[in-house]
Amino acid sequence: MFKVLAFLKRKSGMSQDEFRTYYETRHAALVAEVAPPPGTYRRNFLMTGDATNVGAEDLDFDVVTEMEFADRREYARWFAALTAPGSRERVEADQSNFIDRQKFRVCVVEVEQ
Repeated sequence: MFKVLAFLKRKSGMSQDEFRTYYETRHAALVAEVAPPPGTYRRNFLMTGDATNVGAEDLDFDVVTEMEFADRREYARWFAALTAPGSRERVEADQSNFIDRQKFRVCVVEVEQ
């Protein structure tokens, strides 16, 4: 398995509800349109104000997106489709509608079970 996490912060002036609605109804659909779906494509939205959260006021993201692929080659095919001419411009334009791109972070992780 090859797992990628993306940490996204909502655009200034956008509420958490607006951010979540936009991501779920517009952006996720666009990504599915331009690239083959990963084995897992999960969005984990931060629950602000929950007493269980520790240090949440210092976090610079509103959602952690998980994407799992069979292997790095499958990820490379997905990424190539996502960044192909025409697709890249559409995705980046859409991201500018709801994401603070200065705080956009992506990382590869190893999973222990």
